[in-house]
Amino acid sequence: MEVKFILDFDGVLFNSAFEAFSVCQFAASEQPGLRQDVDFDAFMAFRPAVTDAWQYHRLYSDSSAVAPDGLASIAPDEADWAFAKSFFAARAEMMADPEWAKVMPPYPFFAKLKPVMLAHPDRFAILSTRNVESIRRTLAWHGVDGIAVFGQEHVREQGGKLGVAKAQGWCDRERHMALYLDDMTGHLAPFEGQVLLPLHADWGYDAATASSISQGQAMRIITSLLVLAQQVPEARWQGIAA
Repeated sequence: MEVKFILDFDGVLFNSAFEAFSVCQFAASEQPGLRQDVDFDAFMAFRPAVTDAWQYHRLYSDSSAVAPDGLASIAPDEADWAFAKSFFAARAEMMADPEWAKVMPPYPFFAKLKPVMLAHPDRFAILSTRNVESIRRTLAWHGVDGIAVFGQEHVREQGGKLGVAKAQGWCDRERHMALYLDDMTGHLAPFEGQVLLPLHADWGYDAATASSISQGQAMRIITSLLVLAQQVPEARWQGIAA
């Protein structure tokens, strides 16, 4: 059985909210039919409900805007996909700046976890609704390479984050003892009963709950599982994970 640590990117490893807001502002700038008055507070109130870039169109649209709690019931139309295309084009243009990654400060958790990730890259994976290239670029800026990255492209293909996890076999408890850490309760909920340890980070963009864990607790859990993985014979993992 393989121990695997699956980490959300935005809100767990990096504070990327302002970067996403900047991309949206750039994509919407001077575009007919799109609002030019969306401020950061409005963006942050909307962001927790977003799972795909096209949904930002429903914040910026003059004619088809919806409240955050209405996003889940909406299927994307051509205008939504057009905004998503503009969003990723804007991000690609902004990423031409060699110091682009500076706009996303890491959380202290990342600084603590970085040496562990570098020592055990095969144990970690990133699972995010952010596009893969921007994740890899940010990790590389901070000197981290060799980590498996699953992003927006994979989430769309598999129908959600849980779909990616299932496709990778992380929900098979005979093969994986998987820990999934996310700051968004809505993104974490589908993993309940699917992976061994679905954990909610009390930092990031969502409100903490009674069962949320701190950055220090997350580090202790990860390092403890690594020690177990190195010390406990493979045959005994079945009993521990049961």
